[in-house]
Amino acid sequence: MASATRPQVREALLTAARAELVEHGRAAISLRAVARRAGLSHASPKYHFGDRSGLLTAIATEGFHALARRLSEVHESDAQQQLAILGRAYIDFGLSHPALFELMFAPSELHADDPELIAAQQQAIGSLTTAVSQLTGIDATPSGTPQLALASWALVHGLVVLARDGALQAAATAEDTDAAELAHTIADVFTRYVGDELRR
Repeated sequence: MASATRPQVREALLTAARAELVEHGRAAISLRAVARRAGLSHASPKYHFGDRSGLLTAIATEGFHALARRLSEVHESDAQQQLAILGRAYIDFGLSHPALFELMFAPSELHADDPELIAAQQQAIGSLTTAVSQLTGIDATPSGTPQLALASWALVHGLVVLARDGALQAAATAEDTDAAELAHTIADVFTRYVGDELRR
């Protein structure tokens, strides 16, 4: 890729890093392995990303953008249904991209103060915040994310982790329980409960 442009080289490195992540997990990713996979010099990743954390931060930022795009595709007229479908979409994303999802929420591996990463994180959680604001009729405050939005996010995120690791299925009483469907059901129960409480 001697004649490739800088953006092309950067994208080649990211493509290689994403493949390494899927095949070997984040712990096994090294700048040298990524450069070798991309067919580039060992110095290329450092030049474009600074260090290993910089490379992983770029991948995680892409992941949050992808999650935000997925959540932005949910359009339900009913606020409670909107929150429920958002929860399902979040769960499906996490279970469909387990290695990426794990990396996205591993701040010790990332440059957690990276502005692009922070913006992407806020964009992703913004869909839940908006849905909760519509459900409660209370605008999101400038001081931070509403507690109900945080609770909703914590629930579906935890369901992804439990389902991914097999713990959710192990705790279920029914045999041959599909992990995703079980997680969906629990998220739906939570959303219905919240909606019922708010109507009282």
